Amino acid sequence: PRPGTGTGMFVKLLSPAAIALRGPDLLVADAGASRLWRLDAAMNQASGIAGAPVLPNTALAIGPDLSAWVLDPASRQVLRFAREGRLLQTYRVPTELPSPVAFTLADGGATLLVADGLGAQWSEQRGASGIVQKVSPQVEGGARISGVDGIAATESALFVLDRLGAAVHRVARDGRVLATLGRGELMQPSAIAADRHGRVFVIDQAQLLLVLLREGAPAQRFDARDLQMQRLGGIAIDERVLALSDPILGQVATFLIAP
Repeated sequence: PRPGTGTGMFVKLLSPAAIALRGPDLLVADAGASRLWRLDAAMNQASGIAGAPVLPNTALAIGPDLSAWVLDPASRQVLRFAREGRLLQTYRVPTELPSPVAFTLADGGATLLVADGLGAQWSEQRGASGIVQKVSPQVEGGARISGVDGIAATESALFVLDRLGAAVHRVARDGRVLATLGRGELMQPSAIAADRHGRVFVIDQAQLLLVLLREGAPAQRFDARDLQMQRLGGIAIDERVLALSDPILGQVATFLIAP
């Protein structure tokens, strides 16, 4: 098929931004074309999700049932689409969160956590009609952290990105900061992803680096050029596969993570 038709795997990406990965499924928000693509590596197919809002600050996730979750900051909502593209649910972001910038799924996909960059907090909501609970991360002594600009959940840990503080914090679900990573290593962190081993991968826009952080271990740094990329946009992890988008080259690259 011709590039851009939406059938087969030959889809021409203009400016891929946010991405999400689970099993054979890869979601790509193409900010240049204002389209959300689902790429199925197992079936060698690509399809667009009609009605999914795509902007440069759109955020994505894939649920355990392979549903597509899309954050629309402008409309202050998170939309959940079935695998075939049907809209299943709409989650309204509460007014107490002035600047929704990112989200993640926790508790096996049952709980939605929305990061509020301006308020340095996140919200937790179980189900579209569930009660929304706000959480404000605090370090020992009660001081607030600078911001919650990104959020990543694993089975055993929750990590938040603090852009102004140029750090990543491992936090408890009640907001207690348990550890801080990347201090002195990061300059302009823009996105994070974490795996079940407690490894956190951070995109640093200022240094054009992918930085790997882990408690008790030195940081590892990977230059974008060594990864054959010009700019690092979105990031996603599933098991041992890491995906990165490049909005300049118009591509998404996948890498196998060493044990």
